Amino acid sequence: MKKIQYIVCAFLVTISTTWLSCSNFDELNTDPTRMQESNPGVFLNPVLYEVGSYNWSRYNGFTFHLMQSVVTTNNTGGLGWYYITDAAGDGHWTVYYRWLNNLREMEKQAVMLNEPNYRAIAKTLQSWMYAILVESFGDIPMSEATRGDEGLLTPRFDAQADVYKEILQELDSANILFNEGAGLRYNTEGEMLYNTDNGLVSGKSTGIVKWRKFANSLRMRTLLRVLSVPDLDATAELRKMINDNATYPLFTSNEDAAELFISGVFPAEPPMTRPQDFTAYKVMSEFFINHLKAWNDPRMPVFANQATNNGKKEYIGWPSGYNMAPSFNGSLPNQGIVKPPLDLTLMSYAELEFIKAELALKNIIVSDAETHYRNGVKAAIERWGAAMPADYFDNPAAAFDGTMERIMIQKFYALFFCDYQQWFEYNRTGLPIMPVGDGVPAGNVMPKRFMYPQILQRNNMANYQKAKENMKGDDFYTKLIWQK
Repeated sequence: MKKIQYIVCAFLVTISTTWLSCSNFDELNTDPTRMQESNPGVFLNPVLYEVGSYNWSRYNGFTFHLMQSVVTTNNTGGLGWYYITDAAGDGHWTVYYRWLNNLREMEKQAVMLNEPNYRAIAKTLQSWMYAILVESFGDIPMSEATRGDEGLLTPRFDAQADVYKEILQELDSANILFNEGAGLRYNTEGEMLYNTDNGLVSGKSTGIVKWRKFANSLRMRTLLRVLSVPDLDATAELRKMINDNATYPLFTSNEDAAELFISGVFPAEPPMTRPQDFTAYKVMSEFFINHLKAWNDPRMPVFANQATNNGKKEYIGWPSGYNMAPSFNGSLPNQGIVKPPLDLTLMSYAELEFIKAELALKNIIVSDAETHYRNGVKAAIERWGAAMPADYFDNPAAAFDGTMERIMIQKFYALFFCDYQQWFEYNRTGLPIMPVGDGVPAGNVMPKRFMYPQILQRNNMANYQKAKENMKGDDFYTKLIWQK
């Protein structure tokens, strides 16, 4: 009897549960932790955070070493000696195309919902990412990229010049699309870069004003990169932008710069969660420290710690590419750089001023190169929270001397922890002159690009081969169209 009672009770519970499930099906099958409807606003912060954090990590793991700012202490077979692995760019390729998929969806929804500001932001961020991709690899998929939902799984590679033309056109379109009289209706608590919400101040969205400046400043960066490419007519476009600030507003201060604020509070956690890892098996380079010493630069304690040798504390670096490890202690990087709160640089105001300084020096624009140089140095120093010394430019080593060398060495420091920009600018200009240590093997030189990921040869062989043929090779020393 007891067994029969249990069966009956179980049957009644099952009937009851089934009835409840049928009558409240929608409610019970709704995950309260997930949004039920998508909109362009939900894509924005994840892209900003994930790509911004990834770029910071790539500077720390790649550019920091390759550009001789830091020296490893536990081996002589790394990036500082120009040993590059074939897979060095694989993660970059994968991460960027993953998030470009999200930005394409963001733009599609912005079009569907008639949200021009979201569409303009999507175009800006896609252009920013495609520019870094083309400058890292050369020919890349763009026109047929991120279209897997259409069944296009083996996209063709666009030639570099065509990619740059599309980037420049997209940024121009974004500039036109931005509506400063409206905010971002779906980001009521503000997005991560400029804290843009749906509010207005004196009839304008302060965030959208800055987004528009970011798009145009990126366009200036891109035009400078291809300045020497004949069929892109970058000179005329640069002059047009500089001469029409009303149509093409640009960064005018550090407040405008594209700096992604990381509070350290979930979900905005820092790219490196263990600060001690930042100083493990590395010291600052002699090259990096000695310039700051010569300038008596206030960024020194921000970037590095003093080392103790024979009871004396000093800022001192190790030589790049050494053959035998020095017997003295070198300055460690300052762990404060990785501790929140911190800003992740997408593009700085200082960079824009150095762009203008170069253009003025080359008589491409009518302006004073020294003024822009000074503006760039000041902005770069203050961006790190240091105070600009009143007598900084009284020092002949820091004063503008009318050369590209002086502009580019200061720009090098302005690009500190900004993805691969130091590397790109070196490959464009050959400046600043990088030290080559006595431990660097003959034939090991600065790479021009990343090699394409091996997975392309398996999954998109025909288009990979066409790209390789068009670029005349797929190795680290295949020159890109804008490189020196």
